[in-house]
Amino acid sequence: MAEQVYWEDYPDSDPTGEPAEDPAVAAWLRVLDVLEMAVVAAEKTLKDPLGPLSAPGQPVAALPVQRWSPPTLRGPLPPEARRRAMALSAAQERVARRLEAAKQDVARQLHAVSSVPGVGDPSGAIYLDVNG
Repeated sequence: MAEQVYWEDYPDSDPTGEPAEDPAVAAWLRVLDVLEMAVVAAEKTLKDPLGPLSAPGQPVAALPVQRWSPPTLRGPLPPEARRRAMALSAAQERVARRLEAAKQDVARQLHAVSSVPGVGDPSGAIYLDVNG
């Protein structure tokens, strides 16, 4: 089983949540925050694919879908954010492998269902000659 990564274990950002002194470092840390939230969301989806839909009787509102666009960052990744970025990269790779495995599993299930006659395909007309 993959090791759980706790982002607060990485002291690259101020534990009070205050932005770092250097604006470039602060910008990089915000980007890492967003990417870490995406990994956490993907992990939650893998654990509970239906999410709020799995709770009976709970109304579910549609979430807006936004495509993330990376900000323009000045300069390379600061050395103080390197360890955190490497941990994030490893977590992204683990989640990507798990998502790919889940996708393959769903594809196998869909193939199995589609191989059952009359499931998924509209059935053609069947004529029975009762007089003949």
